[in-house]
Amino acid sequence: LKLPNPLSDFPKGTIAGTCLHKIIEKYDFQNDDSEKLLDLIIEELNSFQIDSSLALKVRDGILRVINVPLGNKLLNKRLIDISSNNVLKEVKYDLTLSYNGRNITTRDISKCFSLDQEFEFGAEYSNKINDLNILNKGFHSGCIDCLIPIGKNLNASKWWVIDWKSNFISGSENSDCFPENYNYLNMKEEMIKHHYPLQSHLYLLALHRLLKWRLKNYQPDIHLGGYVYIFLKGLPDIKLFENSMEKDISPGLFISPAPINRINYLDNIF
Repeated sequence: LKLPNPLSDFPKGTIAGTCLHKIIEKYDFQNDDSEKLLDLIIEELNSFQIDSSLALKVRDGILRVINVPLGNKLLNKRLIDISSNNVLKEVKYDLTLSYNGRNITTRDISKCFSLDQEFEFGAEYSNKINDLNILNKGFHSGCIDCLIPIGKNLNASKWWVIDWKSNFISGSENSDCFPENYNYLNMKEEMIKHHYPLQSHLYLLALHRLLKWRLKNYQPDIHLGGYVYIFLKGLPDIKLFENSMEKDISPGLFISPAPINRINYLDNIF
């Protein structure tokens, strides 16, 4: 956990983050042709005018993403285990920003996080929502990085939101980017800082509506899985992690089941 992630030297910022997103979007997780992956990486690095000498490190970083076990809640599946036919990427959605003839407000949103207090981001985050001063009209448009099913078959699977984050989290005693910096508390703080909890709940609402539309006999408590935020620069060497004394979830993964009452609440106001 004290060895840097291959992406630790990758540039910071929105453009660099978009580049990594684009590579993952275009890459078939079950394609084991590493040279083809390398060609894709070089093409995207050049497109975003990022030093192509980083290509090998980017490839190593991407291979960590698809090979990391996603924890007990996802049956320890890896992205590479999911059939390419069942992986949905870049899922766009629109949500109306009014209900019953009036606009959705900050207070409406904050109430959501006062529900399901046993889940992540409860009352404390509900108070922080008030900082956003939400009062918009029209639609909220978004795009979910990836959706995957986890289960024995599609009809019985739980569907999970996967979101890639390229955030750089340095340690208190250094400015380097080590997997040990991507522990639960540091990632939770980073999530709150950027309002990812709100983002994740809107993603789950969009997934909830998609499944209601497309899945026969849909039941949220059976089919709505939750969200997985993968911090790309925080994943350790998989073999070293598995051989270590650590038996918990890998650094760089922030995972939560879907808080059904919150999603039903949001479904009633959007």
